[in-house]
Amino acid sequence: MMFFAALIPAYLSLKLRGDLCKVTIMLTAFIVVHGIYHIVRMQGIESIADSVLEPASIIVLIAFGITYLSTSYKRKKKQEATGK
Repeated sequence: MMFFAALIPAYLSLKLRGDLCKVTIMLTAFIVVHGIYHIVRMQGIESIADSVLEPASIIVLIAFGITYLSTSYKRKKKQEATGK
């Protein structure tokens, strides 16, 4: 079910351009990595899930946050420059 949740941002990343495309790609990557983590953990391979996939999921989530913040900062700076 978790991979179905990745379909919407994956579709949006194909349709959007610019900074929003980057944000949706990072969101899709996080959902996929986190989904893989849950599948591997359910299969009983907890050592790989906890030592490899959980930190990878956290790193991708942090990268998503940084991408979102940089995108919103650029948009705010652009709006201030145009006076809107």
